[in-house]
Amino acid sequence: MKKAVIMDIQRYSIHDGPGIRTTVFFKGCNMACRWCHNPESQRAEPEMLFYKERCIGCMACLPVCERGAHSMAGKIHQVDLSRCRDCKKKQECSDACPAQALCLCGREMDAQQVWKEVLADRNFYGKEGGVTCSGGEALLQDEFLREFLPLCKEEGISTCLDTALHVDWERIEKLLEWTDLFLVDLKFMNRENHIRYTGVDNEKTIQNLYRLAEHNKPVILRMPLLARLHETEEEVRARRELLKRLPNVVRTDCFAVSNHGASKYEALQRDFLPFTGISDTQAYKERCYDTDHI
Repeated sequence: MKKAVIMDIQRYSIHDGPGIRTTVFFKGCNMACRWCHNPESQRAEPEMLFYKERCIGCMACLPVCERGAHSMAGKIHQVDLSRCRDCKKKQECSDACPAQALCLCGREMDAQQVWKEVLADRNFYGKEGGVTCSGGEALLQDEFLREFLPLCKEEGISTCLDTALHVDWERIEKLLEWTDLFLVDLKFMNRENHIRYTGVDNEKTIQNLYRLAEHNKPVILRMPLLARLHETEEEVRARRELLKRLPNVVRTDCFAVSNHGASKYEALQRDFLPFTGISDTQAYKERCYDTDHI
């Protein structure tokens, strides 16, 4: 049975598809968006986070650590997370922390284990809800999804994939019959901006959007809004033209980029570059999209 590294399983989710859903967050992503709200999802392997504001200085983690990652600067507990990356005792170290200042993100689970957690929530789904596989990039673990999604469909549970579609079409094609809805993140139409701010180009995303349209698979298109970058006439025009060619897009969601992931970057000991979003998202949507897509 295939296994995947699961970052989190979030219950009673109302923003990851229609109705009330259980969202399964997969760890690992092939993009590195500079405004990413879930930076702990980017690396595929389990990794440690240190929330220093939670630390109570008990040093219960010290006897567990074999890497010399912990030190004291006066009364301040310091952790060098670079020494934790390939450590086999990360879970023990996390378990030893009573204040959850040290948190291990990511655990290996098989399809049946994830399915049992999803099944426990089925009474809350109603007619519209179901399960959403998100990330990171869930499609990087397509073999796991090929086992997991049919389990959901056999029980009549709606399935949704939240993805940037930056994968080969073959990964998507094998899941089409088991997926009811795609939530697709399209970061930029401008190729150079897409590379600059995500680390990859947008060609696969756009090509795969057209292929989903050919298969008449419903899509909710989700687009970030960054001041000055998405306001240009070139970007607006390109988005309008794309939507004209995608009759399967049932809705577009725009969101102003915020900095609420900053604490996670600090907990991962990674640099964070703040962004400022566009405040009037409705006015922007009216500029970009036909009313049928709003």
